Amino acid sequence: MKKVVLALVLSSLSFGTAVAAASPALVEAKRLYAQGQYFSAARYAYSASQESASEKSDANATITLSLVRAGLWNSATYFFIQTLQSGDRAAIRKVLTATEVILARVGPDLLRDYLIRNTKYEDYDAINRSAYLFSLGKAAILKDDMNRALEYLNQVKGESRLYPFSLEIRGTALSIQGRVEEAIDDFRDCQKYAPLVITELDLDSPRYRSQTNESKDLVARCTADEARAWYQGEKFEEAEKAYDRIPKASRVWPEILFEQAWNAFAKREFNRTLGKLVTYKAPALDFVFNSEVEVLRAQTYLSLCLYDDTQKAIDDFNSRYTDIGREVKHFVEANATNLDAFYQLGARTLKDARNTKDPIGQLANRFVRGPYFVDLAAQDASLEKERGVIQGFARMTGANGNSGLSAFLTEVLKWRRKTIHQLGGAYVKNSLIDHHSVLVADFEKISFIRLEMLGRAKDKLIRKTMSAKAEDEERTRGVVRPSRKDNQMFWTFNGEFWNDELGDYIFGLESECGK
Repeated sequence: MKKVVLALVLSSLSFGTAVAAASPALVEAKRLYAQGQYFSAARYAYSASQESASEKSDANATITLSLVRAGLWNSATYFFIQTLQSGDRAAIRKVLTATEVILARVGPDLLRDYLIRNTKYEDYDAINRSAYLFSLGKAAILKDDMNRALEYLNQVKGESRLYPFSLEIRGTALSIQGRVEEAIDDFRDCQKYAPLVITELDLDSPRYRSQTNESKDLVARCTADEARAWYQGEKFEEAEKAYDRIPKASRVWPEILFEQAWNAFAKREFNRTLGKLVTYKAPALDFVFNSEVEVLRAQTYLSLCLYDDTQKAIDDFNSRYTDIGREVKHFVEANATNLDAFYQLGARTLKDARNTKDPIGQLANRFVRGPYFVDLAAQDASLEKERGVIQGFARMTGANGNSGLSAFLTEVLKWRRKTIHQLGGAYVKNSLIDHHSVLVADFEKISFIRLEMLGRAKDKLIRKTMSAKAEDEERTRGVVRPSRKDNQMFWTFNGEFWNDELGDYIFGLESECGK
């Protein structure tokens, strides 16, 4: 953080170049900036930008850095983009000294395309170049160009706030390429360097608390990523150890229970699989919406040849998800061109109780409570506070709030709200489409399971007339008894769910295969 602040200070000193050619308003703006009167500096620079087209890019750069130092991040973003689009290399390089601190506040998605289109590698200093490389890397992943993504992400500096995030997405790229061991190293380093995201020095500030939670969330996500990589490499014991390190209070824990169940299924520990899945019936987790849970439950009962239980899981799936699938499809089609409707759905879901009765809200719960949308919603909420700060600055400096910079910033904040709603709306829309596709695929899976179950049930009747040798061969499809961990004891389940036991249940069913 100190390096970033130093970069901003140095950029302010560079304002002294070409002062003789500047207009009085721009000269005064730079003088006020040097004295720490940032809002007044932005006002004079804005006046200069309106009076002289030749000074507009330099003035916008001055406004950008002044608003950054004043803590008006949303307003600064607009002038940051305007400067990037000016094509003035000197002005562009001035504002790029604030790239990383702006990205930390408004996220990379808003600025990524502007950075890629309007800046060059040599425009950046060492720290802020990492923000540029991170943006290029993420863009390459979105284009499914993993080699190019790795080329960029490998250059992100270890002291950058974005470094742990770059480790996470670099590990993802390596996993996609099948380079499992390298991916695991990155996910472990991500956990190690997650504290780098905490740049706020005031331990009592809301910003510090937010960054601390962000760091903890990143550790949990990268631990889950490590477990998935172990699973991908068919190292199921190592995957289970990684999953077990994720705290139950973590935001990702309710989702990874399902992944743990699959890990147990891969080891043919079907009773442990069912134990993980039954946790979703606990009142504390009744908000979780995951159609694949019932599919895996049905598949597990089928693997134990418990056909009545398999049929019940199939019936539960059809009962819960048939109508929801239709409603999601209708909502997406009805609002296909209205991203704000999707944003409002996400915002409404975020405010509602987790155990909402709204079926679309139940599905949206799977992704709107994640860090991406939560951060966008927080930015949206911060706009009114920033508007109030601007009005306060205007009163302190004697400015007219209905004209000049203050009035223009009101319009800027409207633009900023629109960008937030577009990004958030696109995220919600795409997530709904993706989850609906999964739901459709799960209906196909459940149909295949039903057909397989009927076929096996028929074979079971025929098997009564089969030879003893054929029956012995069928019995080899047994169930592996799960090993007890050091922190586990076997107790009879009495129908009550205790928070400290969630995720640790194991069934005691015997396989009916071959009987």
